[in-house]
This record gives sequence, structure tokens and C-alpha cells, in this order.
Amino acid sequence: MTRFVSPELFSEVARVLSAAPSWVIFSHKKPDGDAVGSATALFEAGVTQNRRVRWMGPDPIPHFLEFLPHVEEYVVQDSCVFEGRDDLHVFLDSANEDRGVRGLKERAPDAVILNIDHHEDNSRFGTINCVEPGASSVAELLWHIMTAGGWSIAARVAECLYTGIVADTGGFMFSNTTPETHRVAADLLNRGANPSRVDTCLRQTRSLEGMHLWGAGLSRICRFGPEDQVAMSWLTRGDFEATNAVASDTDSLVGQLLLIRGVRFAVLITEGEHEARASFRSKEGALPAALVARAFGGGGHPRAAGATLPLPLEAVLRNVRAALEDACAGWTVAD
Repeated sequence: MTRFVSPELFSEVARVLSAAPSWVIFSHKKPDGDAVGSATALFEAGVTQNRRVRWMGPDPIPHFLEFLPHVEEYVVQDSCVFEGRDDLHVFLDSANEDRGVRGLKERAPDAVILNIDHHEDNSRFGTINCVEPGASSVAELLWHIMTAGGWSIAARVAECLYTGIVADTGGFMFSNTTPETHRVAADLLNRGANPSRVDTCLRQTRSLEGMHLWGAGLSRICRFGPEDQVAMSWLTRGDFEATNAVASDTDSLVGQLLLIRGVRFAVLITEGEHEARASFRSKEGALPAALVARAFGGGGHPRAAGATLPLPLEAVLRNVRAALEDACAGWTVAD
């Protein structure tokens, strides 16, 4: 792992957490496996240390992550309610405050914010920033923090952390997987994480409604750019109504577009009530997904990123395609 965070900072973060009597954990919009896995791991660790722990975020937990502990204590809330000066506010996997529960700094400018993240475009909005772009996941960072602090990592915590790592590395197949990631995963397996159970819950719990939604998206795939190396599809509000699917059913769909032979960049656009969300994915050596997302006011990782555009679906499709055609004009055709 390329080190931006020193071992001393991991120890300092563990000390700050252990010293605080009350933790408030914040998860980002559309929480994914890393966001939920890391939050539930920290929640369980806090309960073990007799801390008062609360957890909130702007969107519901996806159904396939409901096997993790403490999800029933998660509160859907998009604006922060400041309750006490003893609270330590912990943002996990959020590149900026607006990515999750908003308004903390306005309501409590003196609040202590612990920012633990691995996005390269993190705005360092915390009082303490533990940001490591070289880490596969926030779950991997939490393992380092817990280990540096000498915390006990019981089987329940280990499985939460393992879930976060598996989710953000695509089952150890993405380019963010490092030898360090495998070493951490091996330790978590030794501590009781069950890989078969995690895989079943993450990948084998699709709803029939969700599969019908995927069918609508897969049926619309179009390709463009040099040698058709860009694949795009979209989902309308009508698709969700027709299939009775929910927002979390789109999880992993954009990645399916990269399975097409010759495709190096993929985008899925999902229509909302007053906006449309674009999800970008790219392969090694292709145009970075985060670069495209930032051009539309979003962000993310080099190979996985997203943006929300306050425009009608047709305008978003037109603008994103035009931007990608311009950006990809100079691509060298892949071997």
C-alpha cells in the first residue's frame, strides 16, 4: 500500500476513539459494502468498549447488507442533529461532508470530526483526517487503526471488515487490491470471518424485481468511441415502477458493461425525480472514471466514480456522451 498515513496516525485515531464516550457514525449516500461493513465493524467495536454509538446516513441500507450487525439501529437522516459536545463524529468513506449527512459544521462549528477515507479527492474536512488513497477500502484502514490501538477484533468485527474489503475490491479482482489487502483479509479469516457467508449475502441475494430491472438496462446498451470502447446504458423512473425494483437493485449493474469484449469505459445513468445519477467505471489504462465524474461535479476512485446532475435524463445522456466522445477521441485502441 502506498503510504500517506503514518502508523503513528493510526495509533492516534485509535486513541481518540477510545477516549470519546460517545460516537456518531455517518455513512454516505447510497451506502455500499465498504460503507456499511466499516460502519458496522466500528459500531460493534464501540459497543464492546462500552461506548454510546449512533449511526446514520441519507439513504437506506441495501437489503443484501442486512446480514451485518447493528443495521437495525441505523437511522435514515440527511441532515445532522447536534446532540452533545461529548460526541465524536466519525465520517467513513466520505470524500466530503456533503456526500453524507449534511449540516454538522453549521450547527456545531466546534464539533470534533474524525474523517476516515480512501478517496484521492477527499477534501480533508475533518478535525482529524485519516485519508489513505492507497488503501483498498475504509475497512482495510479500520483494521490498521484497530490493530495499532491494540483492540480486540472479534469474529463479528472481522466479518464486517472482510465484507467491506471484498465489496470494494470486487472480490479481490480490482486494481486496488494489494499484497497488504490480502494480508489483512487473511488475518480477518483467521479471526473468524466466513467468506462463503459473505459471498452468498453480497452476490447471491438479488431480487426478481432487481433482475428484471437489470434486463431493462442491459437491453439498452449502446457503444461508441474508438473501436466502440465505451458502453453506456440508462434506467428510467418508469423502469423502476414497471419492475417494482428499488434504488439498491442497481448495485453492480454498471460493472456488467465492462464484461463486454473490447469495452474499457462504462457508464450507467439512472433517472431520479429531479436529476439523474451517472455511475462511471473504467479499466486499467483507460480514461479515469474519477476524472470524468469530477467534470460533472462528482468524484470517486480512479476506476469507480459517480456524479449527480440536476438535469432531465435526456440532457444528461446527451451531455455525458458528448463529453466522453471528446475525452476518448485520442484513445489508442487496446490490444
